[in-house]
Amino acid sequence: MTEAHTYPGVIRLESRSGLKAEINANGSLRRLDCGAILLSLFLGNEMEGGPANLYLRRRTRTAGASAIDWIPLLGPRSPTYFDASPTGDRLVGAGEWSGIEYSIALVLARNASAWFWHVRLENTASVPQEIDLTYAQDLALSPYWAVRLNEYYVSQYVDHTPLGDAVHGHLIASRQNLAAEGRHPWCLIGSLRKGLSFATDALQFYGLAARGGQIPAGMTGELPSKRLQHEHSLTVIRDAPIALAAGSSAAAGFFGFYLPDHPEATSASDLRWLRDLQALPEAKGMIEAASRDSSARPLSQATRSRATPPGCATLFSASSVSDVLNVSHVSHVLDALDLEPETLRTQFAPPWRHEERDEQGRLLSFFHGVDRHVVLREKELRVLRPHGLLLRTGHQLKPDETALTSTVWMRGVFHSMVTQGHVSINRLLSGVHSYVGLFRSHGQRVFVRMGETWRLLDVPSAFEMSPDTARWIYRFDGGLIEVRSEARSGPHELTLSIEVRSGAPLRFLISHHLALEGDDGSASAQPRWWREGDAIAAAPSPGTDLGRRFPDGRFLFSPLAGMRWEQVGGDELLYADGRSRTQPYLCLATAPTRAVGLTMRGDLIRPNATETVSVQAREPASTGLVLSAPPSSPLAGPAARLVDIVPWFTHDALVHYLSPRGLEQYSGGGWGTRDVSQGPVELLLALSRTEPVRDVLLRLMRAQNPDGDWPQWFMFFDRERDIRAGDSHGDIVFWPLVVLAQYLRASGDVDVLNERVRFFDRQGPDAGELASVWEHAERALSLIEKRVIPGTSLAAYGHGDWNDSLQPADPAMRDRLCSAWTVTLHFQALTALAGVLRKIGKGEAASRLERAAQA
Repeated sequence: MTEAHTYPGVIRLESRSGLKAEINANGSLRRLDCGAILLSLFLGNEMEGGPANLYLRRRTRTAGASAIDWIPLLGPRSPTYFDASPTGDRLVGAGEWSGIEYSIALVLARNASAWFWHVRLENTASVPQEIDLTYAQDLALSPYWAVRLNEYYVSQYVDHTPLGDAVHGHLIASRQNLAAEGRHPWCLIGSLRKGLSFATDALQFYGLAARGGQIPAGMTGELPSKRLQHEHSLTVIRDAPIALAAGSSAAAGFFGFYLPDHPEATSASDLRWLRDLQALPEAKGMIEAASRDSSARPLSQATRSRATPPGCATLFSASSVSDVLNVSHVSHVLDALDLEPETLRTQFAPPWRHEERDEQGRLLSFFHGVDRHVVLREKELRVLRPHGLLLRTGHQLKPDETALTSTVWMRGVFHSMVTQGHVSINRLLSGVHSYVGLFRSHGQRVFVRMGETWRLLDVPSAFEMSPDTARWIYRFDGGLIEVRSEARSGPHELTLSIEVRSGAPLRFLISHHLALEGDDGSASAQPRWWREGDAIAAAPSPGTDLGRRFPDGRFLFSPLAGMRWEQVGGDELLYADGRSRTQPYLCLATAPTRAVGLTMRGDLIRPNATETVSVQAREPASTGLVLSAPPSSPLAGPAARLVDIVPWFTHDALVHYLSPRGLEQYSGGGWGTRDVSQGPVELLLALSRTEPVRDVLLRLMRAQNPDGDWPQWFMFFDRERDIRAGDSHGDIVFWPLVVLAQYLRASGDVDVLNERVRFFDRQGPDAGELASVWEHAERALSLIEKRVIPGTSLAAYGHGDWNDSLQPADPAMRDRLCSAWTVTLHFQALTALAGVLRKIGKGEAASRLERAAQA
């Protein structure tokens, strides 16, 4: 391999201030840190780049009309060449576009936690040009681990305050209100010239239309200059327009300034930091210095041979610069067409129920069949929350470590965050990290070859959900494709099947973003995969977290019967130049075909043959609930709605219980002590399934601390037993007692009180004190008696009640404040337990609890 073909890898910049920037080989910002705080919110990647970018726009006016062209200056869609050997605190690059030659420099201040993007523009065209620059920077201002757990949660706590300056125009000050080790990180972002407009969330800049592959609203239109604090924290500053005469040049740029702690809320007084920024040597004269530096001038052909070329187009970065890169086979999103009424009736058999229509009467969604819900393309592109579904294998009503879990999304994510056992840690495929279309390369995606172009199956014409199956219908000019994902349970497996229902046979390429190496597929290592006959096995490296947990563990991808892969490869199949960048992908390509499919199986944990409790829990009849009303009854409509929603309530409740994670709260894998004692137990009792309630009760007792309390949350598989909360709210200690009372009343199983269970001990599952279930209960009751407000029998507030946001401003109040809700729960636990104890002949214990309840 020649030097020109060597993959350069991530570029790292660092200054003495502790500020660090990582730049992907494609020229996009991977991450921005200072000390232990991650300033950026999303990790940029080699396939698509990231939301942080510089954009150059050009406005042309003809016959009174105005049009806007634009180009990103960073990432795989950019024509920028970068210096292959940057200095430690700066990166320079250059390029040309539509008669504009430009040079850019990212400079980290040496003695302050500040960064600058310097840009120099030269009009080489023979006519004047009107241009402007836009800087977008996603912001987290939180510890890395917190951001990677859930970007949405972190974003919700970022306060964006617009500030105005006579010289610099609009600036945005952003403060993380969720303290990190007692500090509130803060930053200020603005223009080196004059910021004319701004946005503070990706919803404003991209809009929901980006979910369907359309151009970001903020590029073709103007920024709203209004604050929005939502779940995609993104500071966007647009510079004032620049009129460039033919042959003239101009300098511009943007700055960012970071403080590790800003105790007070942002105010106009924070404009004082501008003086410190202006005094930095990296801010003064750097634009002119960059223009004089030959490495930052528009690159000559000779210089380009020593520089990193523009980011290579990938199948996930539909190129807006194909004319620059001379690439004709980059991906585009497949434009799915609306389904005609006849096709709708063929694909989704009437009768339809609960039809939802828009203002013009167009159909948006409906129910049909026993438990099918259909959503049409128009609805997906106009609702804030996208449509998705969690699939889980297994029919057991006890936690099953061999089960698989997957999250599918209407917009062409056919499986993602695939796990076996623990539904967060044991990941095969990565999860989706944005619902506005910032990334498309995560999880399992499918491309279809049409002519010389690969097209990504994205938002379909229609999406159908049932509790264990999802189906996508893509109608396009020339045919119709159906995709189906399913969770099966004998054995545990997830399936993907694709069928060309009409039209000519097509080639397909299925990409899998593997997360086996950790950090949800963002770790630098590449996982191992190999062929086993027609199947492909993938396994984590021995030194990774997953490799240490399961030294012999693996996952298997098997083609459906009768089919073979034409090509199996890694990330090289996703790059236009066919060269690997050592990214963790497994890609499977077919010859032209009418049908293709695969199964995914987990082999981290082997099935336990002794687990025999099985029930078709997802079948509507298994709920035992039959609702009906005479057609003439005024309750016929409400009863029909309940019949349609009950299977989904059951599905969601079982996910909450057996695969505890969510569509948006994608990190999970544990039980809240309170949560599992409520919904899952009540569901199981409503289904008259007392045996799994007994299992829940014993698991709760094994998680109990020796002092009688429980953690706020804990993991329900023994493999992760040491991952648990260090404290709990004041109401938590009551919930296992409520479960004990409910179970005894429903089952009459008096013997459970004598079941011997160990208290939790970090030394191991066999190290804890061994005690009966009743002794566990007495330990909790003893602790409850101590945790009262002095002089009363009222439970003290402690660390809170069920409402996590209600915490006293004065911590001392925890000992003398009570929650009426917790006191009511206290009373319920005592009386419920007393009632069942009296029925089973434990009168003395019952009387003691009754007296405590009366007090």
